[in-house]
Amino acid sequence: MEDMQSNQRIAELLTRLMTGEVLQQDLLEQHYAISHRTCQRDLAYIRRALTDYAAGSLVEKKGAYYLSRQSEADDLDMVLTTSNILLGSRALDQPELTATLKYLSNGLSPAMQAIVHQQLTVPRGSYTPLSNAHPLLHQLREVATCISHSQKMVFVYRSSEPGAAQPQVHHAQPVALFFETYYFYVAMLSEEHGGYWLYRLDRIEGILEKRPGEKLDYASRFSLQEHRHYTYLLDSGSLTQIRFIYRNNIHTVLDHFPDSRIIKQNPDGSYLVEAYVKIDGAVLWLLSQGTGLKVLSPVSLVNRMRETLTAAREQYED
Repeated sequence: MEDMQSNQRIAELLTRLMTGEVLQQDLLEQHYAISHRTCQRDLAYIRRALTDYAAGSLVEKKGAYYLSRQSEADDLDMVLTTSNILLGSRALDQPELTATLKYLSNGLSPAMQAIVHQQLTVPRGSYTPLSNAHPLLHQLREVATCISHSQKMVFVYRSSEPGAAQPQVHHAQPVALFFETYYFYVAMLSEEHGGYWLYRLDRIEGILEKRPGEKLDYASRFSLQEHRHYTYLLDSGSLTQIRFIYRNNIHTVLDHFPDSRIIKQNPDGSYLVEAYVKIDGAVLWLLSQGTGLKVLSPVSLVNRMRETLTAAREQYED
């Protein structure tokens, strides 16, 4: 019975250490009603186990004990990087943001947690959630579960289309969940749209039912890789080969369209670039580059750019 109590106590102590808690020896002795010697023995056992499994080291300072991971410097770098990406996404509401940031730093030592807190003070204080932010974590888990179990969903969806009616019931099987430019998206095989369609997660107002889905053909299903390579903002329009002269930093093109290809560099320092893109979203990016870009082909795209830019200019004519 004593051994069982000892094992349970050591398991509790180790769990508390792994969650980032600082353990005061005198308080442990009072809480567990054990002697100073027994407490020292428990901590020594934990220290040996951490060393044997390369899980970190038990650090003692003035009767206080905490877990220091052997890769703590790397852990700190990863926590800071992930936290800053999360803050830059603006995707979560304030309560979920606070909970997620706390979860990320919980495994660090108190000293490292203090560094994280100090370095995130400015970005955390300037965090601006999206205009209609609401809880997403539960919805993320529900959709991810449907994907892993090949389930169909019956859900209420609020469309962003101009003049759209009230939220409608949709029937679709989710196949991919991803984040892109402020929002989480779910690629689904949709009955209402007759094929694969991208739904914004934050516009799903409720999942009414989950049903057994189908084993989908991977050769014809939605490809997140293709989406990443050919799409900017809108996953619509035909996949089109385009060519253009680019006068700004060439890495901007390569970052937005990873499969783009530099044909040559011109004497004036500009570049001739070729890319395959989903045309509707690509037009938005091409227009955003202003005089730093000139479309050369296809002719249909040249005409579309000319008409759009002319209409924009006419809005400012007296």
